[in-house]
Amino acid sequence: MATQKIRASLAGFGMAVVLLGLVGCAASGPKYEAAAAPPAGQGLVYIYRPGKFMGGGAGFDVHTGTKEADRAVTYLQNGGYFPFYTPPGEITLWGKTESSASVTLDVKAGEIYYVKGSIGIGLIVGRPRLEVVDNATGAKEVKECKLLPAAK
Repeated sequence: MATQKIRASLAGFGMAVVLLGLVGCAASGPKYEAAAAPPAGQGLVYIYRPGKFMGGGAGFDVHTGTKEADRAVTYLQNGGYFPFYTPPGEITLWGKTESSASVTLDVKAGEIYYVKGSIGIGLIVGRPRLEVVDNATGAKEVKECKLLPAAK
């Protein structure tokens, strides 16, 4: 009887920790607002992650460049977005937890692109996913997100 009470208490405590972790890892910035048009000679890439319960407690840094010569862009959290201005040309965006994911875009000046992030099931930590989505889908989904800060 006492063992069952202890197990029930531990299970309740564990659920509370998980729920607090999920809430604490969601984006908390201002609601979506369209970014300014790309400056002359640049393109705009919205990096976003729709809010989902699955994998909601995990996030990952999004980088640009190669793994040898990169810079962090933002920390992609559940329900967040970040407008990233970049010069034209081929760019690679990537993220890593216990595995890595990347996408490559051929950015044109004055154009807008959408890169959707998500978290898949992993052994210890969720596995990052990045995919380029069409503008109609991206423009619709990003409106449900909150602004994320730039990486430090």
